[in-house]
Amino acid sequence: MRKKTARNKSNRKNNKKKKDRKPIKSKSQYSNFVAEAGPGCFIAHYNRESEKLPDWMIGWEDIDPEEFGCDVPDIGLDPEDFSISICNVHDYAKVAYVTIFETKVIGRNGLELEQGFTVDDTGQTIPCITFIVFCPPCVFAHLGFLKVSSEEDLLTVRIENDVSKWNQHPNPSDEHPFRIGFPLNCNSPTTGDHRLSFLCTQGEAGELTHFFSGNLHAIDFRCPIGTELLAVADGIITEAKDDNTVTGISVTNLFKWNSIMLQIQNFDADSDDDKDNVGGDGPLFVEYVHISKSIVKAGERVKRGQVIGYSGSVGFSPEPHLHFSAFRSSDATAPTVRVLFENCTNRELPPFIPRAGKCYDSSGIVDDQQCLTNDSVNETGIQ
Repeated sequence: MRKKTARNKSNRKNNKKKKDRKPIKSKSQYSNFVAEAGPGCFIAHYNRESEKLPDWMIGWEDIDPEEFGCDVPDIGLDPEDFSISICNVHDYAKVAYVTIFETKVIGRNGLELEQGFTVDDTGQTIPCITFIVFCPPCVFAHLGFLKVSSEEDLLTVRIENDVSKWNQHPNPSDEHPFRIGFPLNCNSPTTGDHRLSFLCTQGEAGELTHFFSGNLHAIDFRCPIGTELLAVADGIITEAKDDNTVTGISVTNLFKWNSIMLQIQNFDADSDDDKDNVGGDGPLFVEYVHISKSIVKAGERVKRGQVIGYSGSVGFSPEPHLHFSAFRSSDATAPTVRVLFENCTNRELPPFIPRAGKCYDSSGIVDDQQCLTNDSVNETGIQ
């Protein structure tokens, strides 16, 4: 899709690559996300209170929608300077995930943006960049310059996108009183006496994927593929899916993942109503996403601490990790709810909620020198 868009010309920079400098890596100026956990992902969340831009981005542009009308594409490609933009002429905020395959992108400072990758259903690895943009009403987001030499080349660039109205959480402070165990096994049989701890790479409201109604309170833990997943409480498996294989940062991977859903229940309750009313505040469901394998089936009863599957990197996943979230309903459109983790070493101590950049095991926050590094996660697997 091609559209020449308006832009304040003072925002335009030299789009020639400076050969004596390294490509720009993914960086973050926001909270609760570890930027190195999203290689190839470039994030722009508009903030009217701050004029600071990501160092790669061309700029934001406030527009008058009456000058453009309604027939404006979500993605604009300028045939003059080969720039790519997100165009929002509506009176509501939009969120855009845009993947550019193989073609390189140059930032406003003339530097090349470092690519990540995606692996499709056939097992082919494809270099790409994905932009994640929160675009408020009546704003254009001018992202970067595609490295092509002609308008004809521009038309051959492979781009995938998902642009939608921002689905805001109805109650960001919602918290369920039931306290849960830790979802990852810190005592792997392959590590001997050494306890594993896991870096939280994205916490609540993290800007990569945790700013939607269905993801707001989710927690991401970096972990090797094959790490044992534990039931965080007694309950019933309501869904177990492990048939997808795609991985990486392609937009289409947002809709292809593997997961296990567990409904927490009190098996000793006198009635079915009491059984589901955990913590005295109604039902609670927890979900384990990006898994490589499930060893449980829907309808199966499990106990807290039982191994139910193995972690992976399936779906929209820049690196191996567990995406863990909780809901008051199993409905596909249910908003998330915050749940706190018990200190499993001493339950008298306060429960905790992980934050990005800190390392955790089943006892809570730990020394980050014990945490698994990005390289060790990608090079090793626990089988």
